[in-house]
Amino acid sequence: MAKKKLPERYKSYLKDNLTKKMYKNVIEEYTSIAKVYEDRWAKYLASTEEAILQQLKLKGKEAILDAGCGTGTLITAIQKKFKHKGKIYGFDITPAMLELAEYKLSKDRFNKSLQLELAHCENFSAKKNSIDIVIFSSVMHHLPHPEHAIKEFQRVLKNRGKLILVDYCTDYPTTKIYDLVARVFHKAHHKAYSSEYVEELLKKHKFKITTFKTWKATPLLGVMLFSAKKCYND
Repeated sequence: MAKKKLPERYKSYLKDNLTKKMYKNVIEEYTSIAKVYEDRWAKYLASTEEAILQQLKLKGKEAILDAGCGTGTLITAIQKKFKHKGKIYGFDITPAMLELAEYKLSKDRFNKSLQLELAHCENFSAKKNSIDIVIFSSVMHHLPHPEHAIKEFQRVLKNRGKLILVDYCTDYPTTKIYDLVARVFHKAHHKAYSSEYVEELLKKHKFKITTFKTWKATPLLGVMLFSAKKCYND
């Protein structure tokens, strides 16, 4: 695939000093693995995407935000299963991943319903009370301050809007070991969190948890899923 410029509608935060400092390692690592990402993580992606799809009860035109959309695999899965006609927003911080998402999703006639953005979980363009469903999948372990992301999701969700959060879970001993190793050998990895921590975080930011489960997505990686509703008007 020939390299092409990112569309002008992408907002680049890469010139921002805070972003450079906080997410430099994430951008570097995912730039290096972008083209092999889907193959390398195929089993994990299949397991987590299926769990997320089971949580989506779409009625037709919900506005969906995929926070950390990567190469667009989840957006593709949503479109394939639901033929969704509502607006879908996706953002990622790594240009190389977003380029692949743009290339892949342009084949599926998303021109009018899809908006992609170069951004991160503490600085993206969705407006207050504008989103029905936020999907936050396998991003939290990259974040030094996950509470900032949860606060932003609370801001953009409509009243009783849904947050679906999926990530590594240190409730599993094997994931605890992976977490310690990944902190040394994977530049993008910051820290894996426990389900107890996430539960407290969601409650603190006025989310009502409606679904919770954990499972092994791979023999090594335990995963947690929370589905929660924003439960008050600002």
